Amino acid sequence: MSIDFVPTRASLLKGAPESEYEEVSFVAYKSKKKPKAEQPNEPTKKSSDKETEFNMRKAKYEIMKFGMSGFDPEKKEEAKIRQLISLGAKPPKNKYKNYKQLMAERKLEKQKQESEQKFQQLGKNVVGKSTAKGKSFDRKRRKEGILDIYGKIVRDKTKGPK
Repeated sequence: MSIDFVPTRASLLKGAPESEYEEVSFVAYKSKKKPKAEQPNEPTKKSSDKETEFNMRKAKYEIMKFGMSGFDPEKKEEAKIRQLISLGAKPPKNKYKNYKQLMAERKLEKQKQESEQKFQQLGKNVVGKSTAKGKSFDRKRRKEGILDIYGKIVRDKTKGPK
């Protein structure tokens, strides 16, 4: 070797004799257990339970479908929407209404509620304190806030702001 050559791992390995090449292949694992032969005389409990549950669900769906078939088109659409919501779908958005019509409907609803409220109060007698003495007494007892004990500051309007 000369002085200008620096030995590295690769150069050292290259000079070494080659090792024998070994090939490794992957073989999938095979079960040594043989599958049991199914006995037709004894039905398995687990499979029959799952089948009956599935059939019950399917039967319930078929009954609902058959019941909806007798409806008129509008009710049929509503029934389908209810069924889809029960299955987990999102309910549909509200349909568009003209703003003026919407306000008119709300006004009618409000009038109906007020008329019902008046009708309910017809038989009731409302008794209240009408004396001035009672009102002033109530004002003194009533607490309006935390700072009431300190009183109110009244500024003189003739002096103006400072």
